[in-house]
Amino acid sequence: MLREDQFPLLEKLAKRPELVVDAIRAIVAGVAADSIRNVTLNDAKERISRAVYDAWKLHVNARFTNDGKWQSLPKETQELDHSIMIMGLHDMIATSKKLAKTKATGPMVDAMREFVSEVLPLAEAVKSLKSKVVKGRAPREAPSKPENPNKIVRTCPCCFRAIAVRGMTLAHHGYERPGDGWQTASCPGIRFKPLERSKEGLEWITTATKEQLESAQVAYKARGELTTLMIMEGRKTVEITTESQKWDREFRYHVSKLEARISNLKYAVSEFEKRLSVWVQTEAE
Repeated sequence: MLREDQFPLLEKLAKRPELVVDAIRAIVAGVAADSIRNVTLNDAKERISRAVYDAWKLHVNARFTNDGKWQSLPKETQELDHSIMIMGLHDMIATSKKLAKTKATGPMVDAMREFVSEVLPLAEAVKSLKSKVVKGRAPREAPSKPENPNKIVRTCPCCFRAIAVRGMTLAHHGYERPGDGWQTASCPGIRFKPLERSKEGLEWITTATKEQLESAQVAYKARGELTTLMIMEGRKTVEITTESQKWDREFRYHVSKLEARISNLKYAVSEFEKRLSVWVQTEAE
């Protein structure tokens, strides 16, 4: 039975362990219920995949391939490393098969096996849940009665959550950026009137997201012109060039991130435009 405490390495090495734990809990709950909401599965898979990529770099690459260590590895280990590309959770399944076949041995291979043996059940659980997806979001529960009977709650025009109104605008709250899933400290919706009173904030977030999409598309079209990339090695950011042995792998990962970002931003724009098309003022400004 899948348990949330089965993944200490992943949690320890993740940049945002609290987000990873929440995502794992969502998968564990989905397995237990034998069903999961599509949006929940996609969000959990994205967060876990990002954590897997970061954790693999720390647990394997930082210890055995960075800073010139790769050249001293046995040939079989080098060939194994070249054959493995960890870009997300789904790569655990293919990597487990390669590790089962390889004749390579040594500390680096042991570290790979340790990581894969821990995370593989999570990858298999996510794969199994794809056929048990329930489309749409879970119905919202009726909001509990506010502690303050005078508190006014309205809809944020940028993140669409119910937020307390302070004066003419909304109280400070966080925001999940379209296209990458990370929380920011402050939602831009606090600068605008609630959605019930004005569509100004919704128009702003639609335009801003379109600009992000355009920028990502420009970067994708120009991907062949890249000669340098900034990557994480351990906890440091370093620059690599086309001459680096890591270039092919990091370039493919960079392109895949751009593709995912473009897809996510397109979806966000379409959702914002739908809301704009049906917006109706329900309260006086």
